Amino acid sequence: MFVSEISLWGAALVAILVIIAAIVLAFFDGKMLRRILVIFGATVAQMAAVVAVVWLVYQEHTWWPYLLWILLVLFLSICWCLYPTQSIWKRLLWPVSAAMLVGCIVVGGSAMLCLPLSAFLSVYSVLMACLTAAMIQTIVNYMRNLHNPMAQKQMTHESLLPQVRLMAQPLVMVMPMLYAGMLLGGVSALSGLIVVLLLIAATFVANVLAGVIALFMLRRQANRTHES
Repeated sequence: MFVSEISLWGAALVAILVIIAAIVLAFFDGKMLRRILVIFGATVAQMAAVVAVVWLVYQEHTWWPYLLWILLVLFLSICWCLYPTQSIWKRLLWPVSAAMLVGCIVVGGSAMLCLPLSAFLSVYSVLMACLTAAMIQTIVNYMRNLHNPMAQKQMTHESLLPQVRLMAQPLVMVMPMLYAGMLLGGVSALSGLIVVLLLIAATFVANVLAGVIALFMLRRQANRTHES
């Protein structure tokens, strides 16, 4: 078994390094250490949920674990998009949820049509991670200009291009790895290239639609608040 091959010395060394890092950080900034521990705990909880659902997918081989995986990734993506918003997350909940749902449908549907189910879990998750990273930046820009109506109006109309650029950055790193994995799996070079190009196109479409929906709903909320 793979577990029996894990080095106890290596695991102990990692644990010691973590403890040393925590002590050093506590010495310099105890408040930052508490924040990091909260984030670490949330990450562990997310990984536990992810591992449980992935285990179900590979054990059951039916449709409902895949649906559960789609919903789990969508939920985590929405949570990470709302994480930087702090006190105004309720105002952003519906715009972000609607935007990520549309992106999830486009990305997930494209991955299902282009790839076998055995590859769907990883590819869908990676593409949603790229979409989430771009959406987070859009939300951060919105919060930065929240108290400046003129800047907020300009941001609403001109944020799509920066968001698409942010989408392109992780895709440049992700797609070559996906392509290499397809080649190692026995897919022909031409077929793999076609699939990669289709997934890139679908991801850009999802990103643009998500950005338009989020910015449109945020703009409507801002107009209602200004009128009232």
